[in-house]
Amino acid sequence: MMLTRLNNQRDESLIYHLNQIDDWFVFGSVGFRQKTDFKRMKLLFYKLIRPVEQNNKGQFFVRFEGDNIQRERHFHFLLGKRGLVTNNIEEIQKRLKERTIDLALSDYPEYETCSPKFKLFDSKLDGIRYLSKIAKDEKENLCGLGLDSCVEGLDWKMSQTLRKRLIDINTERISHY
Repeated sequence: MMLTRLNNQRDESLIYHLNQIDDWFVFGSVGFRQKTDFKRMKLLFYKLIRPVEQNNKGQFFVRFEGDNIQRERHFHFLLGKRGLVTNNIEEIQKRLKERTIDLALSDYPEYETCSPKFKLFDSKLDGIRYLSKIAKDEKENLCGLGLDSCVEGLDWKMSQTLRKRLIDINTERISHY
């Protein structure tokens, strides 16, 4: 019998910063059941979430995984309440599911066989720690143009509005000293 050690390495600073956001609303994931080019992953994510954002100002964090070798490409994401078109989770889920169908019928064949999941964010389910795991079995992504991190099996991006919010939160904390 062969035992496999689970990967428990996490980016603790990422966990710290994501936990500073108190209004995460949606935890989602989309797995692609066909070979998907890494350079296209960001586009596939943006095409999915734009209809639920107000003027492209949503606060999101997205983690890209898979290398089409060890695992199929997929992404997991968090959406904050700020910048969404509605704070009704059923409406957001409906729009996201409809969007995957619309994309599959247009120029995005990756969505034809995808497996999407969109849930209300629950901090007790430890989604933030899950997003911060370091995938040591994936090769480094050297084509991470536009990502905020693309090393050590941790490929991710956060929205500009989320980044600004985190800077404001941390600046406020520092100014108290």
